[in-house]
Formats: sequence, C-alpha cells, structure tokens
Amino acid sequence: MKTKLSIFCEKIIEAGWLAAVVAVPLFFNIYTARTFEPDKITLLRSITAVMILAWLVMVIEQGFQSEGQSIGRRFRVWVRQPLVLPVLAMVVVYIISTIFSISPKVSLWGSYQRLQGTYSMFSYMVVFALMAAHLRTREQVDRLVTLVIVASVPVSLYGIIQRFGLDPLPWAGNVTIRVASNMGNAIFVASYLIMIIPVTLVRLLESMTAIIQEENASWGHTILAAVYIFTIAIQIIAVIFSQSRGPMLGVMGASFIMGMLVLLILRRLDSARGPLSVREIGAGLLFLLPLGAATAILGGAGFLIGSLLSFDNAKLLGAALGGLLGLFGGYTYMAVAGKGHRWMWLSWLGLAAVGIAFVLMLNVRGTGLDPVLDPVREMPLLSRLSRVTDTSSTGKVRILIWDAAMQLIAPHGPIGITEETSGAKPDAFNAVRPLIGYGPESMFNAFAYVYPPGLAHVENRGSSADRSHNETMDSLVITGVLGFVAFYFLMVSVFYYALKWLGWVPDKSAARRLVALLLIFAAIGAMIPYLVQGRFTFAPVGLPFGLISGMLVFVIWQGIATQPDLDTSPALTPYTLLLIGLLGAITGHFIEVHFVFSIAATYTYFWAYLGLMLALSKMVALEASAAETGSTPETLPAETPPPAEVTAAPRRARKGRARRGKRKSAPATAPPVITATGARRENWETWLGSQGLAMAIVLIILTFDFVTPQFQLTLGNSSSASFIWMLVITWLAGFAIALSNLAVRRDDWPGNISWGRATMLYGITSLSYFFFYTLAHRFQFGQRITVTSIEDVVRAAGVLAGGLVVFYIFLLLLMVIIALTLSWGRLRGLAFWRSENWWLYPPLVIFFFVVPIWLQNINVVRADIYLKEGERYRNNRQWNEAIALHEKARSLDSDDDFYYLMQALDYQLMAQDNRLDEATRQNAWQQGERIALEARDVNPYNPDNTGNMGRYYFTLGQVFDQSKFQDALEFFKRATELAPSNVIYHNLWAQTYYILQDYPSAIDRLETSISIDGKYPPTWILLGDTYAAMGNVDEALNAHAEGMNLAVRGSDGWATFADQFLDQRLNFYISAGRGNDIIAAMQQVALNRPNDARIPWAIGHAYELMSQTDKALTYFEQARNLGDTSDRTTRSMANIYLAANQYEQAVPLYQTILQKQPNDIEAHSALAFIYAQQGRIDEAILHNQKVVEQSPNDYDSLKNLAILYQQQQNYPQAMTYAQQAQAVSPEAEKASWEQFIGNLQNLMNAGN
Repeated sequence: MKTKLSIFCEKIIEAGWLAAVVAVPLFFNIYTARTFEPDKITLLRSITAVMILAWLVMVIEQGFQSEGQSIGRRFRVWVRQPLVLPVLAMVVVYIISTIFSISPKVSLWGSYQRLQGTYSMFSYMVVFALMAAHLRTREQVDRLVTLVIVASVPVSLYGIIQRFGLDPLPWAGNVTIRVASNMGNAIFVASYLIMIIPVTLVRLLESMTAIIQEENASWGHTILAAVYIFTIAIQIIAVIFSQSRGPMLGVMGASFIMGMLVLLILRRLDSARGPLSVREIGAGLLFLLPLGAATAILGGAGFLIGSLLSFDNAKLLGAALGGLLGLFGGYTYMAVAGKGHRWMWLSWLGLAAVGIAFVLMLNVRGTGLDPVLDPVREMPLLSRLSRVTDTSSTGKVRILIWDAAMQLIAPHGPIGITEETSGAKPDAFNAVRPLIGYGPESMFNAFAYVYPPGLAHVENRGSSADRSHNETMDSLVITGVLGFVAFYFLMVSVFYYALKWLGWVPDKSAARRLVALLLIFAAIGAMIPYLVQGRFTFAPVGLPFGLISGMLVFVIWQGIATQPDLDTSPALTPYTLLLIGLLGAITGHFIEVHFVFSIAATYTYFWAYLGLMLALSKMVALEASAAETGSTPETLPAETPPPAEVTAAPRRARKGRARRGKRKSAPATAPPVITATGARRENWETWLGSQGLAMAIVLIILTFDFVTPQFQLTLGNSSSASFIWMLVITWLAGFAIALSNLAVRRDDWPGNISWGRATMLYGITSLSYFFFYTLAHRFQFGQRITVTSIEDVVRAAGVLAGGLVVFYIFLLLLMVIIALTLSWGRLRGLAFWRSENWWLYPPLVIFFFVVPIWLQNINVVRADIYLKEGERYRNNRQWNEAIALHEKARSLDSDDDFYYLMQALDYQLMAQDNRLDEATRQNAWQQGERIALEARDVNPYNPDNTGNMGRYYFTLGQVFDQSKFQDALEFFKRATELAPSNVIYHNLWAQTYYILQDYPSAIDRLETSISIDGKYPPTWILLGDTYAAMGNVDEALNAHAEGMNLAVRGSDGWATFADQFLDQRLNFYISAGRGNDIIAAMQQVALNRPNDARIPWAIGHAYELMSQTDKALTYFEQARNLGDTSDRTTRSMANIYLAANQYEQAVPLYQTILQKQPNDIEAHSALAFIYAQQGRIDEAILHNQKVVEQSPNDYDSLKNLAILYQQQQNYPQAMTYAQQAQAVSPEAEKASWEQFIGNLQNLMNAGN
C-alpha cells in the first residue's frame, strides 16, 4: 500500500536522478590529486546509494506483491520491457568478468585514475532502471530536460572563460588553447556537450515552431527561444574551443540523423502520395541555393558582429554561428510554413554530401587543390577537423593500441610470473579470456603483456594503456566476446526501439527489415577494413559506423518507399522531438566513443537517456490506450491542451487553433503527446519550487568548485568576476526557462498564476539554500590550524576533507527538501508508514550511509585529499609529515596500491636524504621496502609494482647493501614476464648486471632489449658502456655511434651519450688511441643535426682533452655561433687562450663569465694573472681580492697580492698578505716566506 514514507522515497529517487545529471558534469574537487573523474564518480555512487535505499524502503512500504501478482510474475513482466533484457545481459557479463578478473578488486571498485569499475557501471544502470520505473509525468520530463540544459550553461561558460584567460582557478596545464572546463580534459568537455546539444536543439525547435505557427504565441516561447539560442551558441563555442575531432564528428552525425528523421516525418505527413516528380527532385536539390544564401547572409552578419569583438578568431566564430542559425532557421521556416515537406529531405542529403566532401577534401592531401585548401586547413576552427585521418601523433597512438588489443583478445600464453604460486601467478583462466575478458578496469595490467614498442615513440614510454579509445574494443578486452555481444545487443535494441517508438516500425515486416539491415551493415562495416588491409585493426571502427549506416538506410527506405495513412503517421509533437533529440544524442555519443572513451558524464547521460526513452514510451502507450478506449485515468487532467505540432495542415487551420482559451482537446485519433499518466498532476507552485531547488544544486556545486579559501567575492578581481558572472548568467538562464515554461503551459495549471509570487518562489528556493551553503562552505574552509606537530599537519588536511563532508551533507539534505517539495499535497489521508516494518529501516539506513557512501565513496575522496597534501610536504622535503599524511590516505583506501606506492616513495626519498643520520635512513629503507611489497600484494598483476621493487632494490644496493642487487635482478626478471616488451625493465636488469661486473649477462639482456625496440637510444649507449668496460673498443664504438644518432619521443640519444659520464667515455677512446674515431662518430651526428650547438661543443671538448687546442677552438666557435652561451664553452675557450698566452682573446671571455657569475673564482684568478702579466697592477690586485673575498685561504691569490703590493711599494699591505700566505702555505715554502717577510720588513724600516 502507499504510505507517506513510500511516496517520499519515490520522490527521493527523482531528486537523486536530478542531482546525478547536475553533479556529474559540474562537480570537481581541486583539493584532491585526481580532481575530476573519480570525484564525479564517487559523488554519483553516493547519490545512487541513496536512490537504492529509497527504492528498498518504498518496496518494503508498498509490499512485495502488487495487485495479486507474485514477485516472479512481476519480474517476468519487467524483463519483457524494452531494453531491460540487454541491460540484464550486461549486468551478468560484468559480474562474470569481475569474478574472474586478473585484478578482481580493481575491477570491482575501479582503478585509481578512472574508478570506472563494476560498482560504478552498476551505479549508471541504477539511474536507468529507476528512471525507467518512476518517471511518469510530463512535469518530471520537463524538470529533467530543463535541468540537463541548464547544467550545460556553466560548463560551456567556463570553457569560454578559460579560452580568454579569465579562469578563477590556477591550473597547472594550459587551458586557453584547448579548454577543459569542468571535465579536466578538452575531449571530455566536448564529449559531454554533444549529448546536450541535440536536446537543446529540439527544445529550440519547439519554441520556434510555436512562435511561427501561433498568431498569439505566449511570450514564454520568445524568451525560451532566445535562451535556447544563447545556450546552443555557447555549447557550440565550447566544443569548438575544445578542438576535439571525435566529438565534432559525433555532433555532425547526431545532427544529420536528427534532421533526416524530422524531414522524413514531414514527408510522411504530407497529403500528397507517390514518388517525387522531376520538378520536386529539382526543387529539393535547388533548395540548397536559398539555404546557402540564408546561411551566407546570417554568416556574414555574424562575421560583422565578430569584427566588433577583440578576441582571436571572433570573426570566424561569429560567421560559423550565424551560418548555423541561418541553416536551422531556413529549415524551421519551411517546416512550419508547410512548404517543401515532400522534398526537403533530399536537400538534407545533398547538404550531408557537401559536408562529407568538404571534410574529405580537408583530409586528403597531395592533390592540386592543396594551395587553395592549405590556408583553410590552418584556420583555428578547422585545423583539428582537417586531421581526422591523421595517423601520426594521437592517430598513431590509437592504431597501435588497437593492434595490441587485438593480440590481447586473441589466444596467447597466460599473463603472470612462472615462479609465483600466489600474487601474479600465471593466469588460470587464460583459455577463456577471449570469452569473458580480463575484467573491468584491468586493461592497464593486461595491456603491458602486449605493449607495442612503437607506442613509446609517440606517447610517454612505459605508460600502459588503460583504455583503447574505442568502446567496441574496450568491451572485447574487459568483458570478452560475451560483453561485446551484450553491448551490441543493447545498442541494436536502443536503435530498434527508438525507431519503433517514433513510428518507423509499424509491423513485423518492418521490424525484421530493420534488424536485418542493422546486423548486415554492421557486419559489412567490420569486414571492409579487413578486406582493405588484411587485418581487423579498424573493424571496431567500421562495425559501429556500419550499424549506424544500416539504421540510416532503413529510415530513408521506410520514409520514402512506404506511405502509411495520415491517421497513423506521427506528428512532430514534443514527445517525438524529444525522442529524436535523445536518439541524436545517443548516436553522436556512439560515434565519438569509438575515437575516445566514455567518461562519468557521458556514461551518466547515456544511461539516463535510455531510462528517459523507456519512460516516455510507457507514458505515451498509456495515453494512447486511454485515447483508444475514450476513458481518462482519474489522475489525468480533464483537459490537456495539444502541444504545438508541425503537420501538413493548411496555415489558416493552424492559426485558428492558436488562440489561447479556445483550445480543444486533441481528438482520439490524434498522435500521442506527453501528458501525465498514472500520477497526480503537480500544481504550478510545486513545479516551480522544484525547479528553483534544482537550480540550488547547480549553485552549491559551483560554489564548492570555485570558492577556495583564497577566493575574493568582488567584481574588481577579474578571476572572481568571471565566476560571479558565470553564476549570474546560469541563474538567469534557469530562471528564464522556468518562468517561460510556466507561461507556455499556463492553461495546464489549476488556478491563476501570480508572476510576482512565482518570481519570489523561484528566487527563494534557489538562492536561500545556496546562501546557507556558501556560509557553511566559507566557514569550513576558512578554519586555520597552527601547525606545530605532525598531528597538526593531519588535522589541517582534515579541514579540507571536512569541506567535502559538508558538501555531501548539504547535497543530501537538498535532495530531501526536493523530495518533500514534490511530495507536497500528495500525502493527505495516507498512513505515515507501515509500522510493522520499522525495525528494518535503521539498519538499512546505517548500512547504506556507512558502507557505500562513507567507506567506499567519501573515504576514497578523503584519501586523495590527504595524498595531495602529503605530496606538498614531500616536495618540501618534509618526510615525516608526508609519511603521516600518506599513512592516513592508505588507512582510508587500503584497496588501492597507488597510496602504498606514494608512501614507499616518501620513505625512499627520506632514505636518500644526506641530512639525516645513518640509523634514520636505514630505517626508512626498511619501511619503504615493506610498504612497496604491500603495494605489490594489493595489485600483483600491475607490472609497475614489480618493476618498482626492482628499482627499489637497485637503489638500495647502490647506497646501502650490495646484496640487494640480487633482489633487484629477480624483480626485474619478473617485471619483464608481466611486461615483456618494456625495454626499460630489460635495461635496468642489464644495468644491475653491469654494476655487478657481469658484463656478458648485461650484453645478453641489452641485445634482447634491442631486439624489442632497436630505436631506444639508452639501450645502445648502455651497450657501448658495457663493451667499453670489457675493453672491446670496436663494439663499444659501434654501439655508441648507433645510440647517439637516435632520437625518439622522450629520449635523445645524443643527450644520453653526452651526460655526466661524457668525459669518462671520451677518455676511454682517447686512452685507447681511438679519439679520432669517436670524434668522427660525433661529426656524423652533427651532419644530421646541424643546428644543435651541443654537438660541436662536445667535439671541441674531445679535441681539448686530446690537447688539439686549435681544432677545439674551431668547434667551440661553431657552438657559440649556433647560440651556445653556456659558461662551459666560454670557459673552455678562455682557458685555451690563456694557456696559449693569447691574453687579448681570453680577457673578454672571462669578463663574459663574470657578467653572469660575478663571484666566479676561476675567472677572477685568470684575469688577475693576465693583468699582472700585462702590468695592470691595480686591476690584478682587484681581481685577486675578489678571489680572497670568496676564498680567504686561497694560497695563490694571497701570494699574488703580497707580490703585487710589493711591486707597488705598498709594503704594509704586502706584509699583511704575505703573513696570510705564509699561514696557509705548504711546509716546503714556509722558509721562503720567512725570507720574503724579512725583506719586506727591511724595506719598511728603510722607508721610515
């Protein structure tokens, strides 16, 4: 039965999905080390935990059986609902893959960097399930869609703010070139926005349709249209500023599908039947001309407006936005005016063909059009789009990862370490990995086994891929063939049911045709790359594009070849438009996730949109059923005004029904519209109040994001002002949409609307809670802890962690307030609860708030806050404080190996600190070893954990105990079993042999490394060093020559050769009589790198070591001519000139050194000597005194001063320096100084 508690819980569920769609895109946490994705996910998981708790309580209150149906029967009915079965398949697959994962804990809870484990995936699915089950009314739909659009406003604005350098937050990376907004990544923000633009677009189409169609359209439509145009504009600007290719392709794909669906629906609604005439075909194609004119005119207006603005690319941006508005406006006018419905779809195909041709022309180079297209390709707004087919840099990264991932899903040997019987033992389930995958979030560990060496040449070496940048490939790797089938079962179902709900699948024949086309084109898309290349690398890209192509072919075929009766053709109702928008968003997302990967925001919106689509289908089915029977459920309003529709009716008829107050109910045969079904209608106060409270969610999240302890609430500060304006604009957009929707639907609400009261209601509900939270937020973060002990350090970090807890409390309380608001007026006459169940609720509440929310979400974020604070102390070499904070982090999240590694690093750096005593350092080594081993136990298949142990013992052997080198050898061996192609571990293994003077073993390991990656310079240099240690000059020379000529990403062979051991290497060849040979090798490098000043310096230095000073000077001069202004070059030249007694050349060089380093002792000594030789006694004395100032016991300078002052007959000064020189002189010269001092004394006496 229904109780007050059950209704409240149902509204908590709605408050949860409202909070989710706002929190995930908007929230980030600058107080953690990760800041973005994991912080968003933990917040979502906490929200869904509350939703699940509310659902459980609601079910308990209402009873486990409904209307006499058993639980089993209800479950079977539930499973037969659209989309439910494929979702359940994915649930089962994730459970299986998690249980048998190579890293089960990582798969369950998620990795440190992403946190996208099974727990997180199930949280997204919970949003879908509860929305599908409990979203029942038009008010709920409007509230959700409005909030989705409003939440995108601050995200878009923040991206624009970043682009113009007005960011309120000081990010470490550059966010002005490619904006990152609230997502922390340029690709991520664009990926999110392509899921919002289609929904915003259909809302704009609704409002523009009403404005054009109705003679007395509500003023609300005008304001809505203006707000939506502004919102779409900033969304598109933010996407452009992100410069992300995948999302741009997604936007294009979504726009094409949405436009084609709308235009084909208009064709089907036209009263004229039959195929297009030649005239109509011509009209469809020639329509591109006026369309182009409208686009050009508004694009030109945008260009002129942009020319009035001062920022970069304003003209191009204005032209682009104006052109898009002209294009959209042209089609909207024709659609609403009832013109061209039969042939406009043809112009859309033509427009798509032009767009595809343009993109291809931008990407196909080497044609005669390059002189014309190259300037276009360099335009800021098109530069990224012109590199869609680029297979260098990021394109190359994707190809290499896809190739390697194909190896992962193919049969291969088991991942693991042969000698181990626990931990990273050989994978027992290797045989079934192609079927079940390696487990969610386990790709990082598994990918190291097939890491392609070439990837290190285009990306940071040693960083294993944790995503393949392709959703299809990811599903194969983490969940195997089962997961792949479940994923495509879901996507095929989504496209099938979306088209069915849009009226495109009227019978079983059409259903079979649709499924056949989807599967056939998907198979063709997967096979084409294999037929072209002979491999399946691009099959995961071709398959989804084939699937979408099959859907398009079906839509076009169904729209053109079939002509259903007008009575059965769906009109463009708000329901239809919203469903088209959702399908467009999902399609755009489906396209772009095959070039990037899903994030928290896109996952959340994908599953929320699926829930919304399923809920809409059920709502419309109920309304249609009520219309067919001629009955109205008691909860439906007595009269529902029809929404604005685009039909083939004459214009006069549309005008006639526009007058408010004379609207009639839609006839029983009319197409379904979004109305309330199965639930009591809200009054306007409840609806508007809930909108205000939803805005409060936006405002408190933005406050947490941007209001730091240092934040100044003033418009005088540009950074603060940008945040304030972002806040104001966001609030005004939400306020305008809420009140305008109220005006548009004023006939829906019982009673009269007081606009003053409405304004007050929205303002109070949205701003009052924001005000109270801001006070609490400022108070919490304003606390100051006087740090006098390590405990104070932990307490100070706890203030930041407490700020997170305060935010969570306020957000959860706000969800409660929203639920109470939505429950208002629905609770009368109901029992408060079923009292016999009271004992169940306290343990349920305690469990959910302690385990999922506190332990697995809040503590995960708190741990990261302590981690970041610990890193700050570690960077300041305050080891004990860093260790204490990282120990706290480890205690809060003991399932993540990353915290162990950071604490082990603290101990290692502490052990290497020479300021500490030996006992303290030895203890630090021991503690670090213990923690590092624990990290390996937590995540044994992470090759870095094993490799890090090898590094640890390698360092320990060098500074503490040489026996540890044997441990290092063992762990490097194990690391290469987990990551066979990681040449860094092979090289470290070899370097350990080198230190142990086991040179043959070192060479064997280095040759293995070269066979894996022969272009990695350090391998060759170390091989040369090893041969040199063995005295094999020829092999050493060959290896060094090969290595110094190589240069790959992150590793320069020349820089490796010319490191701190350069003199040692050069002296080896010189002593072997092969100095000219190593110089010849360096000269060859110079030919390949003629502008590198370091190379002629090294050649000159080699000649200097060989005492061939003339040649040395020649190369030093070359280095200086190439821009080498370093002291080492200048000093070497000056010393050579000094040794050759070429004082005039030496003096300016030493003076150059002193200009940079005024206290350089060597330069002062040299100048003192030169000036003394030149008879410039005063200057010689001055420079000798400079030396003595820096080094009071410098014997040569003291001696020189005594002699120089004697020459000046300044005997007292000479006596002073002579006595100082005698005090520090060698014993053999003390007698000479006695004589010198005696002579001085005689001269002084004679002078007197």
